[in-house]
Amino acid sequence: MTLSSLGERDRRALMLLGGALILFLLLQFDFWLPSGARPGSGATVDAAEQQFLLARARARQKPLVDAEFGAASQWESQMEGRLLKAQSAALAQAEMREIVGSLLAAEQITMQSTQFGAVRLEQETFAQVPLVVNFTCAIEQFVNLMAAVANAPQTLSTRQIRINPGSADTKTVRVQLTVSGYLPSSRTPELVKKTQVGGAAF
Repeated sequence: MTLSSLGERDRRALMLLGGALILFLLLQFDFWLPSGARPGSGATVDAAEQQFLLARARARQKPLVDAEFGAASQWESQMEGRLLKAQSAALAQAEMREIVGSLLAAEQITMQSTQFGAVRLEQETFAQVPLVVNFTCAIEQFVNLMAAVANAPQTLSTRQIRINPGSADTKTVRVQLTVSGYLPSSRTPELVKKTQVGGAAF
């Protein structure tokens, strides 16, 4: 049977059936989608590959990032543990005098006089609590004292050192040393307020 021998109604039904079959195939194989939006298209495959490579790179970096974060957290905890224990600037000054006095006594150095320096903020995170101390000692004692300051349980820094000749007979030197300890700035709200209102007025 040929197409010409079919009636008009049969030919129309056959054409509709063919159209339906074509539409079915298009829907089954996504031929109707634009080439750039097909799930199996080259552009989508490239994008998926890039996302995979990026995800894999991030996965490889995660242990390193976690390790760095862990090291930073550990350093922060250690730093906080080495800060002064006092809850105010005035109490911190008294604590500094006790700490430095103990360091001097350990080296058999007599503290002759002390002077409290101005407590001030440092990098908006910590408050620096300086103590000026005067003493006379042998050079070996001074060297040992500086090592003790560096290795103290607290975080201490030497801000100013003045050394003058002492007794030539005993080979001593006269020293004026400024040692600073540190507080969290949260314990010195008065300094934070001064900085916010009037600038660095220390």
